[in-house]
Formats: sequence, C-alpha cells, structure tokens
Amino acid sequence: MNVRVFGISDNSTLIPLPETTLSASWQDDEIQRWIDIEAATPQELEQLLTPLELRPEVLNACLQSERSERFLSQKTALYMEVTTHLGWNQPEKPYVSFLCLQTTVITIHRDRLHTIEDVIRDLDGDVPLYTNNSSALLYYLLIQIGKHTVDAALRVRDEAEQLDQASHENPAALDPQKIAELRRKISHYAAVHDDHAYSAGVLQTVESNAFRFSEQSRFFGQMLQLSQLSGQIIAGTADRVSSLQRDYDALVQNRVESRLQFLTILSAVFLPLTLISGLYGMNFNDLPGMGIKSGYLIVIGIMLATAVFTAGYFYLRGWFDKS
Repeated sequence: MNVRVFGISDNSTLIPLPETTLSASWQDDEIQRWIDIEAATPQELEQLLTPLELRPEVLNACLQSERSERFLSQKTALYMEVTTHLGWNQPEKPYVSFLCLQTTVITIHRDRLHTIEDVIRDLDGDVPLYTNNSSALLYYLLIQIGKHTVDAALRVRDEAEQLDQASHENPAALDPQKIAELRRKISHYAAVHDDHAYSAGVLQTVESNAFRFSEQSRFFGQMLQLSQLSGQIIAGTADRVSSLQRDYDALVQNRVESRLQFLTILSAVFLPLTLISGLYGMNFNDLPGMGIKSGYLIVIGIMLATAVFTAGYFYLRGWFDKS
C-alpha cells in the first residue's frame, strides 16, 4: 500500500504532508487535504478509513475490489467511481474511487495511474487550482482524467487516418486485426466518457457538506460542457474507425466478387469442352469421326479452338480486366 497526503496551500498548490494515518479531526481544522491511496488491500483500506467514521454503505463501497456504486451522496460524504482510459483489453476496467469529505478528497486506485502522477507533478507549483479548496481539486482531477481519455481517443483517430492513407497506396495494408483493435479501443473510450458525462451531470444535483454545486456551479458547469465537446470528438473518432471498417469490408467484397467472376469465366471457357467430351464419352458405335484415323486429334483441336475462341471473346469484352 502506498499512501500520500497533500495539503492545499494558500497559493492553491499541493504541499506534501508527513501524515500516513487518517484522522476524523481533520474535518474540524482549516487544512484542505488530498489523500491518494494506491494498491491497498481491503483489510488495509478498512484499517486506514475506520478513523474517519464513515457510514457503512460508503465504507463498503470503498472496500470493494470491483465497481459497486457509481455514485453515493450523503450529508457528510460524496462517493464516486470514475473509470479511466486504461484497460481497453481487460475484462475488468480500471477505475478511481473518489471519496469527498468536507475538507478532504480521497482517491483510491488499485494500479499506478499516470493521471494521478501528472496531477501531483503539475500542482507542485506550475499549475495552481482555481481556488484553495477540495472542490477545486476534485474538479481538476476529473478534468485531467477526462482529458487523458480524449487524448487516447485522438491517438486512435490518428492511427485510423494513417492506416487509411496507407490503404490508398496499398489496399493490402488494411489489416483486419488492427481495425478490430482500434474498434475495441474506441468502444472502451466511449464507455469511459459516458461514465464521465454521468459524473459531471449528477454532480450538479449535489448540495451537502461534502460538496455544494451552488458554490462551484461556474466551473463544474463548464466541466459538463467540456464533457459534451469530448463526446463529440470521441463520436467523430468512432465514425472514422467505422469508415475504415467499411472500407475493409468493401475491399473484401471486391476480392470475393473478383474471384467469383474468374471462376465464372473459367467455367464458361470449359463448358463447350465439357459438352464435347460428354458427347464423345457416350457408348455408341456410330459417333461422328469414329472411322477417321486422325479423328482423336481433330476433336482435340476443335476443343482447343473452342476454348481459345471463348477466352478471346471474354478478353475482348473486358471480362478479364474486371477480374
């Protein structure tokens, strides 16, 4: 387990604090805090969170190793589970649990998240919060998680465009495995964005000691607008990947049609030969040419001439060009 405690300074930046255990008395002082808990077992989490005197349903939600409650709002606590853009190829999607108290934001995650590390680095002094309280920190964390999701979706769009450009020069460059991977990624990112949009929307209904939307309406209202814009970007990326899939389906269909056309031409060329061989395969004594010494060669010649004439006719008609 890795526990990091930060205070929010008067300059709205993070200050590392030496504490490693939590205390209910923190809600009575004036220090705004952020506690980040990484890779803690349920037993370690329970021991760590028990001093905060949380209600049982909130504590149980924090201790679950899988997603259980997307949103819980109580008078003294706000709990949310927000998925991340990571884990597109995993059955269990990574997520961050947010526990918001009156002066404290607690983030709980099972894996190391670059988003959290980026926030810690940025808020070290270079990028201050819009104000020095826990609600501003919650806003910044949610914005950064959403930004990483959109960045990942835009990378998928770039990959799709590169693959599309390569396919114009070489149609064989359309790899179905790459397209399927892009589709799985963007499907995951779209689902993650839906969770973020839900969180942004439901936060506007909260009025409690832990979070008051009326006091933060300007910034969290902008977050919902940004979420809608992000949704449009992800939807456009999804359309781009779908277009790439349609191009590949059309290419496969053209290949199938080309092969079927070739087989049709081949069957048409050999159909007269099959007819002639079928006639001379009958068990009769008075077949034409049976008494001619070179009759066998004559029939073979007629068959070859018929095949050449049929193939030449189809060639002049442009059938071989289409195949």
